[in-house]
Amino acid sequence: MTISGCVTPFSLSLVATTAILVSSVALANDASEWPDELRGAPPIQYSTLSGPAFLNTSTTTVSVVAGATALLSCGVRNLHNYTVSWVRGRDIRLLTTGSITYTSDSRFVTVNPSGGQQWVLKIHYVRKSDAGSYLCQVSTTPPVSLTVNLTVQEAVASVLPGREVYVQSGSRLEVVCQVDGCPPPALLAWSRDGHTLLTPESNSYDLTSDNGTTTPISRLILARPHATASDSGTYSCTSTCTQPTNVTVHVLRGEELAAMQHHNTSTLGALPCTVLASLLATVTVLLQCYWSGSLVRLLLPLPHQLPQPRPHPLPQPRVWRPSTLLSQTLAVS
Repeated sequence: MTISGCVTPFSLSLVATTAILVSSVALANDASEWPDELRGAPPIQYSTLSGPAFLNTSTTTVSVVAGATALLSCGVRNLHNYTVSWVRGRDIRLLTTGSITYTSDSRFVTVNPSGGQQWVLKIHYVRKSDAGSYLCQVSTTPPVSLTVNLTVQEAVASVLPGREVYVQSGSRLEVVCQVDGCPPPALLAWSRDGHTLLTPESNSYDLTSDNGTTTPISRLILARPHATASDSGTYSCTSTCTQPTNVTVHVLRGEELAAMQHHNTSTLGALPCTVLASLLATVTVLLQCYWSGSLVRLLLPLPHQLPQPRPHPLPQPRVWRPSTLLSQTLAVS
């Protein structure tokens, strides 16, 4: 209200009240766009004072089969601006920092799924030599670390029917390479003189369970419908999990194979008989000693087996006979 051109306190109060009401109406119209904490919801607490901490502070162990991919996981909360590194324990070698790999071995990679709290070290095509401890380290001052142990179960390769195969010329040759414990793809291959064989072959893969443990088995068959002398030689089976396994193939003519089988049969047949005869003789002696009441005789020769002394001739008594001269003298007298 104005009196004679003057502004009264009442007019000032009225203007201030009007301004407050207008502002309240405007804010009420935009209430739907307010954040939760401005609409009365409890605010989210973001603490910048607590440092990084591991989600799991206990040492863990990861077991994989050679040739598979190992996943070593490390969970860290409140990381802020710090970084996570993976260090190999046996030689304190820096493998990765963040998502950057510092080793020349490209099998080692660190991933951070969805930018979350998990930092996973991946080791592709794990080898037996990769077993050991790995440190998940956070770059605080001083650094904090968590140990993850890795164990590697080595796959086993075998050749069936054996390392030496004899087959008759013209008959079917079939050799199986089997790898137990190698996850697919095992990538089995037959080679000879360093060259991979592109011959009729078959691959198979299955799983076997024993005491709750599932073991992958891969097989690769080397086959020849009609073996010839040129098929004789040394073959090697390789895989991604095992060292090369060799087998020597001998392709023999009919008479050679028959002669070899006859020789083996004679040798194997004579050996058990000789051993059995020796055992029977030993048992017989032991039983005789036992029933005689003394085992000392086993070590001492029997009386009739002792050497008998040879008789020496006794000296013959000398008989005195007078000489002829003495006899004549006595006769004259």
